[in-house]
Amino acid sequence: MSYIAFVPARSGSKRLPGKNVKVLAGKPLVVWTLEACVRSERIDRVVFSTDSEEYWEIARGHIKSDKLVRDCRSATEAGDNVKIFDYLKSNHQKLFPGRGDCVVLALPTVPFRSHRHIDESITLFEQHSQPVFSATTYGFPISFAFYVDDQVGWQPAFPDGAMVTGNTRSQDQRAAYHPNGAVYVRKAEDLAQPDLRTLYQGARPYLMDRDISLDIDNEIDFTIAETLVKSGYVSG
Repeated sequence: MSYIAFVPARSGSKRLPGKNVKVLAGKPLVVWTLEACVRSERIDRVVFSTDSEEYWEIARGHIKSDKLVRDCRSATEAGDNVKIFDYLKSNHQKLFPGRGDCVVLALPTVPFRSHRHIDESITLFEQHSQPVFSATTYGFPISFAFYVDDQVGWQPAFPDGAMVTGNTRSQDQRAAYHPNGAVYVRKAEDLAQPDLRTLYQGARPYLMDRDISLDIDNEIDFTIAETLVKSGYVSG
């Protein structure tokens, strides 16, 4: 069984231009993820998928490992409306040609996941013979969630939500989780299944702390990441 990391980084970020190569604590953002994949004892090959020659040169300048290879995406394949899941499904035979290959998807916007998290996710995958996705807790209890309603002002997202029952003590709220984009592990052959619609189907969560699950989407997120590194709360 061969584990192939897939790290996608297109060049057309709109909310934070150049996000994937923006320098975080001395390293371009995508390099944090590429390093974690290369350092993993379980990863056999690291596929850096990008439409940018500049991004590829930046990656090669920082990652001195024979594990690193490039998947060259066209501008169309790296467009705003192209989902990574759809790209993987359409190109799985090219990307993962070996019988028994497993894909380890690692998004470059989650810099604080380490090689340890990747290795532990793979171990969980093997222990249960079940796909894995990483997840973390929400920052605020979702039992308070509501929708804005033009007629009555608001509507609860859940019929038994805290704003309906009056059970508003934070310690009484059940923890809820969401995917954090750090790691996905699945057999590559699954991608050939016509009825596979998400990477979460049939998968179990690998839980990570919220402080290392930061997903950088905008300038504020990036500033938070810089602060976490400078304070020594996380390390590169």
